Amino acid sequence: MIRINLLSDKEKKERLTDKKVGDVIRLGLSVVFSLLILAAVMFSALVILGINLQSVKEETKTYSAGSVKEIEETENLLKDVESLSKKIEKNSQDVPRWGKFLKVISDISPEGVKMTNIHIEKQHVRLTGFSKTREEFLVFQENLKRNSFENFNSPVSNLVSPKDFSFTVEFDVEKNYLNQL
Repeated sequence: MIRINLLSDKEKKERLTDKKVGDVIRLGLSVVFSLLILAAVMFSALVILGINLQSVKEETKTYSAGSVKEIEETENLLKDVESLSKKIEKNSQDVPRWGKFLKVISDISPEGVKMTNIHIEKQHVRLTGFSKTREEFLVFQENLKRNSFENFNSPVSNLVSPKDFSFTVEFDVEKNYLNQL
């Protein structure tokens, strides 16, 4: 395709000027439109921040200075309770669990063996009881030995009578044993 330019120089200059003016107007409109969008975004941010500020002011009105002080006192009280409960938990780990120990003694006792007295001093235990037969007492004695009690002592007088007799046994209990029961 062949293009022939038949326009005069004056018309060429006018068209070039018109094109430049059009470009400037388009650029100006783009800038104005961009500024309007930016203004709209900033205005909406201002409105949102105003709403947030108003809600914060209302919240601070509901909490007077006295109630804030009460909340702080309550938080301090809860912290004190928590520290005390941790101390109690720590101390309770060191306390022997004699209740579970007594349950073990009860569980390993045969039917014919009854405890009449249990004397506990530190980790030394003295059991006094009654047995219907010597065999039941011997079973009880073996059960005690199997439970890893130390320094087990059972006088020979416990075995003199074959039926209906009182007995006494003494032994030591390890502190670790009491804490793991």
